[in-house]
Amino acid sequence: MELTFCGGAAEVGASCYLLRIDDKNILLDAGVRMDSAKDSLPDLRIIQEKGGVDAVFVTHAHLDHTGALPVISREYPNAPIYMTHATKDLVRVLLYDSLKIMEQQEGEIPIYAEVHVKQMLDRIICFSPEYAIQPFKDAELKVTFYHAGHIVGAACVYIQGKEGSVFYSGDISLVNQYTVSGAAIPKLRPDVAILEGTYGDKLHANRQMEEERLIKMVGEVIDRGGKVLVPAFAIGRAQEVILMLRRAMNKGKLPKFKVFVDGMVREVCRVYRLNPNYLHPSLAKRVWRDKEVFFDDWIQPVADRKEREAVLGLSEPCCIISSSGMLTGGPSQWYAERLVGDEKNSIAITGYQDEEAPGRQLLDLANAPCEERFLALGERRIPVKCQVDRYNLSAHADKTELLGLVHALSPRQIFLVHGQEEILQHLGREIQADFWGRIYVPRNGEVYDFHIAQPRKQLSKLSIPSLGKEGIPSEGDIELLWRHILAHGGQKGAYSLEELLNVWAGVDEPAQEQVSKLADVLLHSDYFEPDRWRPFLYRPLSEEQVAERIKETQGPMEVNRMLALVEEFFPPETGLYKKGARFDEKVALLYFKFPKIAAQKYRNEIEQFERLTGWRVELNKECNLEAAEDLLVSLLPEGAYLSGSLSYYRAQGYFKACIEGDVDVEDIIKRFRETTGLDLIIERHTQPETLEPVAAQPGQMEQNRAFKLIEEAFAGKPHKLYKKGLKRDEKGAYIELTFISPEIGEKYRDVISHLEKETGWPMRVNPNPNQNEVIKLARRLLEQRGVRLKKNPSFFQLEKEVRVVPLNEWDYDVFEDVKKEFEYCTGYRLVIEKS
Repeated sequence: MELTFCGGAAEVGASCYLLRIDDKNILLDAGVRMDSAKDSLPDLRIIQEKGGVDAVFVTHAHLDHTGALPVISREYPNAPIYMTHATKDLVRVLLYDSLKIMEQQEGEIPIYAEVHVKQMLDRIICFSPEYAIQPFKDAELKVTFYHAGHIVGAACVYIQGKEGSVFYSGDISLVNQYTVSGAAIPKLRPDVAILEGTYGDKLHANRQMEEERLIKMVGEVIDRGGKVLVPAFAIGRAQEVILMLRRAMNKGKLPKFKVFVDGMVREVCRVYRLNPNYLHPSLAKRVWRDKEVFFDDWIQPVADRKEREAVLGLSEPCCIISSSGMLTGGPSQWYAERLVGDEKNSIAITGYQDEEAPGRQLLDLANAPCEERFLALGERRIPVKCQVDRYNLSAHADKTELLGLVHALSPRQIFLVHGQEEILQHLGREIQADFWGRIYVPRNGEVYDFHIAQPRKQLSKLSIPSLGKEGIPSEGDIELLWRHILAHGGQKGAYSLEELLNVWAGVDEPAQEQVSKLADVLLHSDYFEPDRWRPFLYRPLSEEQVAERIKETQGPMEVNRMLALVEEFFPPETGLYKKGARFDEKVALLYFKFPKIAAQKYRNEIEQFERLTGWRVELNKECNLEAAEDLLVSLLPEGAYLSGSLSYYRAQGYFKACIEGDVDVEDIIKRFRETTGLDLIIERHTQPETLEPVAAQPGQMEQNRAFKLIEEAFAGKPHKLYKKGLKRDEKGAYIELTFISPEIGEKYRDVISHLEKETGWPMRVNPNPNQNEVIKLARRLLEQRGVRLKKNPSFFQLEKEVRVVPLNEWDYDVFEDVKKEFEYCTGYRLVIEKS
């Protein structure tokens, strides 16, 4: 056995390892270096000198593992390229994007052309994880992919031959993410292991805490009216951040705000939805229910330069998620240039940064003095005033995970790759301290030739004989396939689609079209279900489970299972806040915040739910008044507020509200109707007071002088005077003063009385509180002290209270301090309610 390191040794980039085993040359990955200062390709001369390539196995789609594939395939057209189905879809997106980038680089000759990409894609053969293939007819080599957990479709490669066995991790993560579950690797017994060590000297921060830190920062930037840029790798990291923010908004950890998704991220999100079997099970279920998992009313894709400029032109705060993750190009660099100069904004770095990448520059500037913060982009030096932070959302294993993997595999020889040399050497020392095997930290160009005297025996999977049928099984054939597997002791196993087709028809390498068709058949089967943690595998149900399922299809579903399905069909973002059932009538009771719009918007989901469960769906008839009021307040611009409370006329089916301040009434009514399905009538709406002079009565000061005197009287006071304006009633003209609440205004009765005498104008305090400002203040004071809220605070004018429901644990003394400050600022009490 011989192992040659053509790239990716003592570096991150250009992963490319040539393994000679059983007289076959197998290439493991073929990537490029992302650092423009270095030669992008691995050392292909070594491959040529070693006799070329017989087959290529690709672990995942990132360009540092796939960018050289068109070059390799052009040189060795007879070498098939193996990868998972999801990886092929992503490779297509990435390589065509690379072609565009190469065309835009003036003066540089591209390393391949579109024709080479097309030819390479035609040579790809896909198969699922945990299905062993024999790539050569004249050799007994077996190769199996195992789920690696890094990104969608990522796989480890396990090669078994007469000369021994080799495990190659590729990029691996053992921790569950939103998009994919952690690596799933059985107790293999490799003779040789090639392991990544990107973060081999580090312990990752607790992922949940890092997510909370990111969410907290986003909330603070949104509150201060800024924009957040998240430069993210288009594959993996971007989708994680999208789901993280979407979940935080749905759970009330963040207010609703616009999130814009730009660059290649849009297309990658589409590919993710096309490959549900490779997603995290909870996400896969939603895709199978035909749900949109990434985009909604608040999270929107950006299509072109015009839309990009419109995003930056928005006056409202927002978040932008865009490639590239290291700011080396793509829209993220364009956004960064325009956002770094404003201290209200923030840039969140969430992934690995090369030494020369602009993203690494930004991180190095994070704690530098303001006068020294300049971002160098080409010949330009851009002053950096915005907030810059790093958030550890790595999709690579850390030192602890890698040590655990080593002990689980227990290989005889270990080669550490895909990391900076000093990091790999540190990891090697850590492993060697309590592991008996040999550890190597190779360099590019090195060749290791070794003989394994007694290759380890491998655990063999249960072999089930083929039924010898033709084609693919139809829905009516699935019972026969299921009974055959159970009859041969296969009930406890989980099987790939390829294995099931092999059991059915004896085909070792079925066509991708056959695999896809069988997946569609099994999705509606009563005899198989996707494995709980590995949806790319299918597990045969027991006879009892099948009997129960068939019984359910013949009649209404069991009530608890029906209620559990409710959450899959109608997640929190649909506005469902309660569920129930009338068991005797087999009626599922669904309570939406806005039932009229829910009935229209989710008609198809409701019909599908009824067909699947056998239960009739009944929606609540009444709108949730508290949710409607929260919605209206969220639609109001700064300075405008709801006067009194929102009135709901149930019989007529509309709302009435009085709003004070400068607002676009038609826009608010339109947006309110779009969200609730109900009309809104705005009464007694007053435009901002014009300061046109009014003829002063004897003894009254000229109007503008009086206003100036009022401003001077309240300048520097601890409570803000929001507005002053002329009003008239049957007694004549007077000046109205607006504070955050009338209770605060009354604190300045002595000041107001003095102003009345000095100006000769009667003055009154606006009797209506600025509800929007009161609620915002409550949120801000609590969140500044680490108390997150489950939903918007509730405003009760008559009781002079604002009620809140904390999401996390809170300290009594902290809350008492907030309570005192809030009452001082507003005149209202702050009350904690139980959720």
